[in-house]
Amino acid sequence: MRNVAAIAGVVVKEIFRKKDFYVAFVFTGIVLFYAARLRFYDVGNTYRYLMDIGLGLGMSFAALLTATLAARQFPAEMQGRTCHVLLSKAVSRREYVAGKFLGSFAAGASCYLLFFGVLLLFTLTKTHQVSFAAAAQAYVLFCMGLMLLTALCTALGFVMTPAANATVSLTLYLMISLYGVTLRQAAEKQEGVLRPVLLAVNLLIPHFGFFDMRQRLIHGWDPISWKLAALLCVYASAYSAVFLAIGWLLFRKKNIS
Repeated sequence: MRNVAAIAGVVVKEIFRKKDFYVAFVFTGIVLFYAARLRFYDVGNTYRYLMDIGLGLGMSFAALLTATLAARQFPAEMQGRTCHVLLSKAVSRREYVAGKFLGSFAAGASCYLLFFGVLLLFTLTKTHQVSFAAAAQAYVLFCMGLMLLTALCTALGFVMTPAANATVSLTLYLMISLYGVTLRQAAEKQEGVLRPVLLAVNLLIPHFGFFDMRQRLIHGWDPISWKLAALLCVYASAYSAVFLAIGWLLFRKKNIS
């Protein structure tokens, strides 16, 4: 565990050493500042626009930063030959994969925590109706989706270039988030062989949309049951474990010399 923690710590530091995070953070703050100054006749709805904008920006930037960070870990270290040094110092390939995954995920979750915290501060200037239970669930569940994305990027990092990995992972993340819930409905309308194929795809793909609580938070609805939240965490953990196992198997086949 010491090796895993050490590798993860280096990855977390990496994201805060680059300008990408600070540009995204400042841009989000500026947008929220101007959004908070908007005035409408229906004052009660003002904070909803603010939360919609802030959550959309924060989630998008966090996913982008996390995916690009996880995607470049292995290719960059192979190019710089730092991977060879790590593996020569009694670090197993399993520890290497786990460390890179945990570091990328922790970095992404930390970035989103800052985005989310700034959003809540701006929202509280407009209203005191924010449900902190729903806010906590929204943050935790988004992080579960982020964990899934990180595991996917980590696995693909052993067979793809950083650009291709980030593009494929983010495209899948976006498409499944937007249209995953409608896939079963589309499958039910099909006939013949296509129907079971689509149903199988719907069953096998990780549904990132399960972790999106934006509408519930924006409209002030009650939080979901904690039992359901726990089941979603188990769901995300199981899929992440599968992706990491695949990544480890791919890494085992790599000839590091």
